Amino acid sequence: MGYANYALKRLALTVPVLLGVSIGVFLLIKLTPGDPINVLLPPAQRTPAKIAQLEQRLGLGDPLYVQYWKWLSHALVGDLGRSYALQRPVTDLIIERLWPTAQLSLVAILTALFIAIPTGILSAVYKDTWVDHANRLIAFFGISVPAFWLGIMVIMTFSLFWGNWFGGNGLIPAGGYVSPSANLTGWAHHVIAPGITLGIGYSALTARLTRSAMVEALNAEYIQTARAKGAKESVVVLIHGFRNALIPIVTVLGIHIGFLFNGSIVVEQVFQWPGIGRLLYSAVLNKDLPVIQGIILFVAAVFVFANLTVDLLYAYLDPRIKHE
Repeated sequence: MGYANYALKRLALTVPVLLGVSIGVFLLIKLTPGDPINVLLPPAQRTPAKIAQLEQRLGLGDPLYVQYWKWLSHALVGDLGRSYALQRPVTDLIIERLWPTAQLSLVAILTALFIAIPTGILSAVYKDTWVDHANRLIAFFGISVPAFWLGIMVIMTFSLFWGNWFGGNGLIPAGGYVSPSANLTGWAHHVIAPGITLGIGYSALTARLTRSAMVEALNAEYIQTARAKGAKESVVVLIHGFRNALIPIVTVLGIHIGFLFNGSIVVEQVFQWPGIGRLLYSAVLNKDLPVIQGIILFVAAVFVFANLTVDLLYAYLDPRIKHE
């Protein structure tokens, strides 16, 4: 019952947070230099009558709080406006691009976990040895290398140069997207390069955090007690140590879910992946304000609910956390 009350309270706290986010997103777009009239009307059609008609249709003459209320009331029912450039509902565009971005993010998270957790555990177990130093160097490389540069290097190495080195076609496609429902093998062939590229940077951060959390856990008194009782070292490390080191790892992974949408902007553009990041990039180039506003609001909401999920997992994994 205590955990249920805690979950309900945390859920209720997201309401004012989301309200503040919506105000910030609305004002951010309104204060951004640029005029929708200049985007929607070609110079030859900017007559006073057409400008007045368009301002009335968009509600640009209303007070700011009235514009905000109209936008928020429509957003609450899933109406984020209509794209200036594509002449389609913004909600439909986001839903259409959400699935490819979710696929890319899933591969990136799995890549990060596959690399980070074993690396972090090994660094903690063999602390201050050559294994730890080598893993630190690899993590430093992963954190420092920009995603766009790594993506270009992956394309050049495994797509462009591969055929010249070994003959035949490249190991991976230079870009593009295949739906998993249409061709699962083709999808895996296309998603692996951008997914790994996006996941490497997050794996480096997660590995460093895993190492720190494991070092702290392995120095705890209950670990010494388990060893004194004759428990196997693998049980001590993986069961007693890693389970108690999970809390900060879960916290960072939850935050990474939101950051993956940001990082995917560059990676999706490099690999021509038709996701939300590439949609946002195109909207910025075209000054498509409703699309920019809708995507920013969506990504902000993802951050909020990711943090809520992390808080709930935090309380579930560590019973010592007070629910009140």
